[in-house]
Amino acid sequence: MSSSDHTITLTGFTIEPLVVPDSVDAADAADFVGFATVRNAVEAEQRGHTGEVMTAAELLPDWKDESRQMAGLVSKVDGRVVARANLALPAGAAECWGAVSVLPEFRGRGIGGALYDRLEQLAREAGRTTIQNQSTYPAGVEGEAIPAPTGFGAVPLGIPSTRFLRRQGFSLEQVGRISALPLPMDPDVFSAHLAAAVAAAAGYRTVSWQGRTPEEWVESIALLRTRMSTDAPNAGIELTDVWTAERVRAVDDLWAASPRVALTSIVVEEATGQAVGFTELDVSTESDRPAEQMDTLVLREHRGHRLGMLLKLANLRELEARFPGCVLVETVNAEENLPMLEVNDALGFTAASFSARWRKVLAEPAS
Repeated sequence: MSSSDHTITLTGFTIEPLVVPDSVDAADAADFVGFATVRNAVEAEQRGHTGEVMTAAELLPDWKDESRQMAGLVSKVDGRVVARANLALPAGAAECWGAVSVLPEFRGRGIGGALYDRLEQLAREAGRTTIQNQSTYPAGVEGEAIPAPTGFGAVPLGIPSTRFLRRQGFSLEQVGRISALPLPMDPDVFSAHLAAAVAAAAGYRTVSWQGRTPEEWVESIALLRTRMSTDAPNAGIELTDVWTAERVRAVDDLWAASPRVALTSIVVEEATGQAVGFTELDVSTESDRPAEQMDTLVLREHRGHRLGMLLKLANLRELEARFPGCVLVETVNAEENLPMLEVNDALGFTAASFSARWRKVLAEPAS
C-alpha cells in the first residue's frame, strides 16, 4: 500500500488522500473543491493578486492526464480542508514536482512539514531522484534576498515560501517574471508591431485555431511541445516532457470536456511547410480570471526573424476576437530569457509578480 492510501491523524489535524471525482458535481467532490479553494487562496496571497485562480472544474482535467501520474493530499482541521499537497510524476522521468499550500491562519502547527514529508516519501517510492517546486511572490518585497544562480533575479528570504522550502532542503535554481498585459491593446501599437514583425518574417506565415489541434498539425505540436523541455531556458531544473501525437490527442480530449479553452498559433516556414514555432493561451469560459500565456517557443534554428513577436500578436488577435470580455493576459518568463522579455515589454506587459523554481536532490541517479 502506498503511503498516500490511508488517513493519518496527527495532533490537531488529519492528512488524507485526495479523492479525484469524475466531476465537481459528484457526491465525492467536496475534498477536491476544498483542495482547489486552498490552492487558489494561497496562490493569490503569494502573488499579491488573484492571477492564476482556477475553479475546481478548470483544475480537474489536469488530474485526469494519464501522461503524468498525480498524487494529492488534503489536511483537515475539524473536517475542513485547510491545506493541500500534490505531486506530479511525469512519465519516464527522474524528477517530479511537488507543491504544498497551507491557509495562513493554520500555519505554525506542523501541517506543511507533515504534508511535505508524505510527498517526499511518495517521490522516493516512485524512484524519483529529484523533487522540484515552483513558488510565487509579489513584486516590491524588500529585505535580504537569495540571488538566482543564473545571475538573473533574486528571491526574498523573509517570505513564507522561501523559509519553508529552505527548511526542507531545497536550493534555488531560477527566477521568473510574471507579467500582465491589459486588454484590449492599443490598436496603433498593435498594428505597428505587427507590420514590423511581418516584414522581418518574410517566408513565414501564421496559422491559428481554438480548441482541438487540426489533424495536419498534430505531429508538429508534439515536436514543438517536446522541444520546450530542451530549447527554453531551464537553468538547473530537470525537465522531461516528451510529447507524441497520441498524447496531443489525449490532452485535446481532456480540454474538450473542460471549461478552459486553448488558443494556439503556429508559425510555418513557407519553403518547407514545417511548423517552426508555437504559442498557446489558456482561457477560462467560466470565470473572469486572466488568460494565461502558456508555452511560447521558436525553434533555435529559426530565431532572429521576430517570429516570437509574430506569434504573440497572432494569438492576442485571436483572443480579442474570440473572447472580447477578457481584460488581462498573464505570462511567466525566466529572467534570463531576455529576447522573450523584450517582446513582452514592447507589447506593454509589466511585471506583476515573480516565480521561483527550486530543486532538491533525493538520490544520485543510477550510473
